[in-house]
Amino acid sequence: MMSEPKPDQLRPRRTHLSNCVFELPGGTEDNDLWTRITTDERDQTVICSTFTLTDEQRQRVAAGENIELLVWGGRQPPVALRLDDTPLGKRPTDG
Repeated sequence: MMSEPKPDQLRPRRTHLSNCVFELPGGTEDNDLWTRITTDERDQTVICSTFTLTDEQRQRVAAGENIELLVWGGRQPPVALRLDDTPLGKRPTDG
């Protein structure tokens, strides 16, 4: 992920439930990918990341544009996209 996302890129965000961060070597805080590592209903490990849309991107989706998932590499891992309402940023107790 680049520091300044292209207009078509969604920005990953930290949430109150984030418990792991992937850092780009030599990158900045803008390159961090905050995630939540948890398990699903079958007790399989799941890594969840939250992305937000700009107001312009929200308008484009409302006007009919879709959200595309890009996966780098030669194999397609199991993935999903879903809606989530977890608050963004640090938990109030994190200071």
